[in-house]
Amino acid sequence: MKTGIIVFVAVLFINLCGCSTMAQRGALSRAYSNYEDGDYEDVLAFTSQAEKYQEPSHEMKAEIIYLKGLALEKLERNGEAQGIFKYLSEKFSDTQYGFMAKEKIK
Repeated sequence: MKTGIIVFVAVLFINLCGCSTMAQRGALSRAYSNYEDGDYEDVLAFTSQAEKYQEPSHEMKAEIIYLKGLALEKLERNGEAQGIFKYLSEKFSDTQYGFMAKEKIK
């Protein structure tokens, strides 16, 4: 009986982790969709949501932060956007988003 419970809990944990990853990707996908539609406030909401599901991978974290910077730029919150791009270029210089952020620093 104990073995059955342990297996059930293990399977449940694995499924929840998978769901969390899918939810995180879904939030990021909705952020991109809103960016394309010009709904930049929603981009900020969905990128924040994507960060909260679970700790994103290094590359995904850089992608989320970069998208936030792009949305802030469109909202003409240029000081915040530049701060994000500077942070990305320093902390995520090993990613494509760190490189692209470096190109956006004025």
